[in-house]
Amino acid sequence: LSFLKQLWKITCSEEFQSIWWVDDGAFVAINEEMFETEVLARRGPRRVFELDSIESFHHHLDLHGLHELPAVSDSLDSEDEAAAPAPRKLLRFYYNSNFKRDHPQLLARCKPRVGRKRKAPAASRLDAELEESCPSGS
Repeated sequence: LSFLKQLWKITCSEEFQSIWWVDDGAFVAINEEMFETEVLARRGPRRVFELDSIESFHHHLDLHGLHELPAVSDSLDSEDEAAAPAPRKLLRFYYNSNFKRDHPQLLARCKPRVGRKRKAPAASRLDAELEESCPSGS
């Protein structure tokens, strides 16, 4: 399965206590400390993602447009708070308008972001020097 499909699947699953839907499925809550041991540390046939670290997981979230929402904890209602298996300070919340509970068809709209490779600083300086010494068009 793709990263997003697998993420959606484990978020919907009751097998995992470290990740769940919040606010009627509009965004995801993750207890990252628990997530590392419960999900990322799995090996062999039980492995969930081909990722080894929470940093790599963050990179994949960002690549697929799931952005952290730092102010969400203030808007949780008491039912969401009671359902959370960890204190709020250990939680992170992520949102993408196409990543919602009960709407797996929206996942097709989530395309991985593709960016230009950054040039090394030395290459950028060389380009600037070449531009100065060899002006185009006379």
